[in-house]
Amino acid sequence: MALAGTNEENVLQENTTIRSLNFTYAVHKIIGTGRFSCVYNATEVGTGNEVVIKAPNDSDFSRRFDRKLYLKELDFLNRLKSSKLRARYVQSRDTVLLKSGMICFVMERLSTTLQAVLHNTGPLPMCVCRPIVRQIAQGLAGLKCFGIVHADLKPDNIMFTSGIGNNILVKIIDFGWAFDIKNVHTMYQKQIQAIPYRAPEVCFQSSLDHGLDMWSLGCIMPEIVTGVKLFDVDEEELLIKMIVRTRPVPEYLISDFPANFFETKLTVGWIQFQNLHYDVFEQNDQQCCEDIEWFMDLVYQMLVVLPEMRITAVDALAHPFLTIMHFIKYPSTVMTKKNVKLMESCKLDI
Repeated sequence: MALAGTNEENVLQENTTIRSLNFTYAVHKIIGTGRFSCVYNATEVGTGNEVVIKAPNDSDFSRRFDRKLYLKELDFLNRLKSSKLRARYVQSRDTVLLKSGMICFVMERLSTTLQAVLHNTGPLPMCVCRPIVRQIAQGLAGLKCFGIVHADLKPDNIMFTSGIGNNILVKIIDFGWAFDIKNVHTMYQKQIQAIPYRAPEVCFQSSLDHGLDMWSLGCIMPEIVTGVKLFDVDEEELLIKMIVRTRPVPEYLISDFPANFFETKLTVGWIQFQNLHYDVFEQNDQQCCEDIEWFMDLVYQMLVVLPEMRITAVDALAHPFLTIMHFIKYPSTVMTKKNVKLMESCKLDI
């Protein structure tokens, strides 16, 4: 990892200029903050290329901030540059060293998060959901090849490459909680994943693997088409209750809980997801009915409680919902032509 000479600044600030070994960057406004870091809009001086710069949000980086955790994310981004599926991840472009020892990294500028789109425009049609999910699954399949678990997949960490309009290309961002599967033993006591997208094995402190991310994707899929979080809860206890209420859970995982522990109301998101069943009955279009049924089937396969039984990213990519093979019976319909075109837009040359 090549770093420039030390910049005069101790911390990254708005409206300043910083230099790496090869480039100078004009830092503009802060655009986001996370648990450990903050992100700024910036431009490359001379070229005007727009980038973002990520830095620890702790001013005493060398003493108080977990430097290894921060640098681990940079290591993962650099490793993924050699992936055939690198187009599915945000790209790291440069690093900058500040006087304090703080290391900032420069990344490509993307557009808006899936979360922002759902909040501002509402749910997306099934034909748009499909290529988004396919791209995420491609990204997760690539991560598994590198032995990396993202561990924080959620709509906030999926970004469109440009305004949604006619473009539906997305990338996975923020590898701050990612871990190498070889080091999974260090993760058992950590509360990884945002609660609405947290896998049962995290809640029950069971064995962890790449299935973590597939559970999260199973939560994201219904949210895309309903606009509402599937498990909209803010406490792990409530999440466990919802999982037990809605999914088959092995008895040995819940035998220590009192019988009345699981009495809870269904979330609006789960109810709306289930209402897709009724949409099938109301549809006069057989093709549309089959599509909804395959959509729900894939979600259920992602939301299997035992991770060893959960569908993998590679198998998900072969599922009828993502291959649209069930449309072969309807070769000339408007629906088929529209979906084929949209799926072509996210094809990778690998």
